[in-house]
Amino acid sequence: MIRMSRKAWNNVLIFSVLIMILLFNTTNNILTGSLDEDAPVPLLPDGAILMTLQMPDLTLERIGQGWRTSKPSALSESQLQALTQRWQTSQMVKYQEGTPKDMPLVVIAWLAGENSGRVYQLYGAGEHTLVLYEQQLFKISNVAVEQFIAAGKS
Repeated sequence: MIRMSRKAWNNVLIFSVLIMILLFNTTNNILTGSLDEDAPVPLLPDGAILMTLQMPDLTLERIGQGWRTSKPSALSESQLQALTQRWQTSQMVKYQEGTPKDMPLVVIAWLAGENSGRVYQLYGAGEHTLVLYEQQLFKISNVAVEQFIAAGKS
């Protein structure tokens, strides 16, 4: 056995523990897939219950299993249901290019059990929608921005 002083063995122990922590941390990142930047992210968290959508011209509120609008709208109950379903099922991926220069459409989603609303800035990009959420830009492919908003009657 190697003869070392007590102080030297303490140093060996400390460095070995630090190496183990580093090893566990990197293997955990690899196993959980947190290094995958291109993985789709849900627009709203899985299993979240959407209570209210505040849009530029209209507010949608959950009433039981259905939806109502804050002012008269030309949208039917099935169209409102499809709109909210689109919010709950859409997947987005990180977008690496710059933020568009045009004005965003701001939508606030209120979820059950949360004290504050989630603020989304939506930008139209042809047949795609760009979403700025928590200072990160995402893209939802093949869905135009108009499919995420509802317009009320004037």
